[in-house]
Amino acid sequence: MRLAGKKAIVTGAGGALGATIARTLAREGCDVAGLDIAPDGLAATADAVRALGREALEVKADITGFDATQTAVGEVIAAWGGVDILVNNAGGGMVRWFHEMSAEDWRRMTDVNLTSVFNVTRAVVPSMLERGGGRIVNISSIAAVRGGRLVRGATAYAAAKAGVIGLTKALAIELAEKGITVNCIAPGAQHTPGRDRDTPEQRERLLAQIPTRTLGRPEDLAESIVFFCLPSADYLTGVILPQDGGHSI
Repeated sequence: MRLAGKKAIVTGAGGALGATIARTLAREGCDVAGLDIAPDGLAATADAVRALGREALEVKADITGFDATQTAVGEVIAAWGGVDILVNNAGGGMVRWFHEMSAEDWRRMTDVNLTSVFNVTRAVVPSMLERGGGRIVNISSIAAVRGGRLVRGATAYAAAKAGVIGLTKALAIELAEKGITVNCIAPGAQHTPGRDRDTPEQRERLLAQIPTRTLGRPEDLAESIVFFCLPSADYLTGVILPQDGGHSI
């Protein structure tokens, strides 16, 4: 219960990683508002948060749209009076060779992975400024650091996630004197349900690029988010944490 009484927003809360983050924050004492475009997964995450004795809000929203995002976040702020923690977790990848990529493919990757972070953060920051502090944790990708070596053909995804890193650093400087820290995790390959579709050959090619020869555990990534939100992390801002089994070394 190291974050008892805190109010958190988690985007992409209906997915496997977002649900893990939401449950972990709830176990640490946070009330959690989940934002997601998929209502079924969102409802399951909210039920899990409530089962842990915390309050949960379910807000269905397409966070690639600015106005819709302002409305969705406004509902949370109106209900709680403000937000202490924002986790920008929502995102998604696409494998498409650059010379075959359409303008729509590019727009989709930047909208889902970068513009969504701007939209939600823009909606949350004024409330944090009024409250005199807050924690923002963005989820980028090791593809932004290593150019997508783990999965070739992820150029648009890597570029958008690199934008998240740039946004993290610039916003950390801008908000440093306002009591708001902005940090970022760049995860490597995670052991989420999607990885279970790997063939043995695909899995071996993947693990061969990771010094630990293991996939990341979503539970560990969620614990890193908690760390950035603790009072002891007051002096950490603008940090880009590669949580990747040594792939970025």
